[in-house]
Amino acid sequence: MSETEASSPVPDTVGDREIWARFLDPLFNLSRRTIFIIVLAMMGLIALADWYVERDLSLGVLYMFPIVFAAMTFRRSEMVILVAVCTILREHFAPFSWQPDVQQRLFYTAISYGGVGLLLNEVVRNRRLMMSHYRELREQIDRRRTAEAQFEALVESSPAAIITLDPDGRIEIANTAAEQILAVERGGLLGRIAADYLPVLADLVQQDASGIVYRATTTGVGRRANGESFHAYIWFSTLPSSSGNRLAAIIVDGSEDLRDWQEASLQSILRSTRVLVGSVSHEIRNLAAAIVMVHSNLGRIPGVSESEDYSALNTLAQGLARLATVELNQAAESDLTGVNLKRLVDEFCIIIAPSLEAIDGELAQDVPRDTPLVLGDHQGLIQVLMNLSRNSIRAMEACDARKLVLQVSSDQHNVFLRLVDTGPGVLNPDLAFQPFQPGADASGLGLFVSRAIIRACQGELYHEPSPTGCTMVVKLKIYPLEDVASEMNETEVQA
Repeated sequence: MSETEASSPVPDTVGDREIWARFLDPLFNLSRRTIFIIVLAMMGLIALADWYVERDLSLGVLYMFPIVFAAMTFRRSEMVILVAVCTILREHFAPFSWQPDVQQRLFYTAISYGGVGLLLNEVVRNRRLMMSHYRELREQIDRRRTAEAQFEALVESSPAAIITLDPDGRIEIANTAAEQILAVERGGLLGRIAADYLPVLADLVQQDASGIVYRATTTGVGRRANGESFHAYIWFSTLPSSSGNRLAAIIVDGSEDLRDWQEASLQSILRSTRVLVGSVSHEIRNLAAAIVMVHSNLGRIPGVSESEDYSALNTLAQGLARLATVELNQAAESDLTGVNLKRLVDEFCIIIAPSLEAIDGELAQDVPRDTPLVLGDHQGLIQVLMNLSRNSIRAMEACDARKLVLQVSSDQHNVFLRLVDTGPGVLNPDLAFQPFQPGADASGLGLFVSRAIIRACQGELYHEPSPTGCTMVVKLKIYPLEDVASEMNETEVQA
């Protein structure tokens, strides 16, 4: 319903009110006590005048005035009493008072006075109800206009695109952000088919109109008016109506976030690969050195140096040495930044919470707010925590107590992040960080790679003996304060 239709009865009501206000509002503002005194005074004056004038002239008609005046505030019972008193006074001071046919005169007089008084009393009562309804109507209209203004301001000021669709999938409402995201001129979206810009909305609108309200999120590929595609995050809600399902949607352009996420994922994969290859190259170098030593010792045996196997062993040693030199450089110190450990632990808890809930486990953290920044790589540390927590979750599945606690402490130079679980513990801590462990759930590289990542961050990962469960400690260096100040100064200059 439009605002014009909703407020159409108001002008007539306003006109009626102006008429009433002109004649009766000053009287309606009088208190009941004042009106009661005025009515008694009028009755006394009329009775005195009726007694004073000649006996053949009746002033009984004047009793209508106090009755009319009393109708503005008297109750029905009070009106009946007033009518009875006026009827008696009129008969008492009439020219032929209390003469034959007095009952008939009293009856007709009471009917006349009572009819006028009670009729006006109902008119006044209805008028009061009408004015009360009018005030409520005006308040509702004012509240609705205020709410509409607030809603319009909220929608227009939102940085996210907000649109509503009719049952045919056409756009009914669109804010400025929607026009900017879809590259449409001002007001150009109204009446357009939303599927031309966001095909995923077409399926949402065409759902069966069963009266079920859907509130969910989805993603999809959108198309701007200029033909450019973008990645869209969509929060939508269906609005059932008599004419079919309507839909309200909030749309955010996630193209930049998608690019940043893909870039961060690629960099994380490259860093992990670089660390893994570096660690494997180190092991290959150790193996090549052992082969070279064996080859050298065999060369001292007479006649062995002329053997083809001896030459093949030398070729193998040289090949392994060359392979070991094809090592990707580990993360340089310039790749490391200051990491907020409190924020990192909060993010990790959000990621790992569903996995713990699946085994009815409990997650707790003890991270002081004043924990200093640590030297490291945010994505790499998240990966390490994920590897360690998954090991803990697998170990606790068969235990009665399933709790994982993250504790943070620090000294003058380092910060210690402990992952404490209630599992059965580690049988051979010295072998846990060796690659390709027999009996491992996967490749047996989880702890090996995790330690390599931490060492690339100039830290250390080790097992800490504990009476129960398993405690893994991630030791990280405190980020230098001068580097923090330098980064803050650079940020200020760039801003």
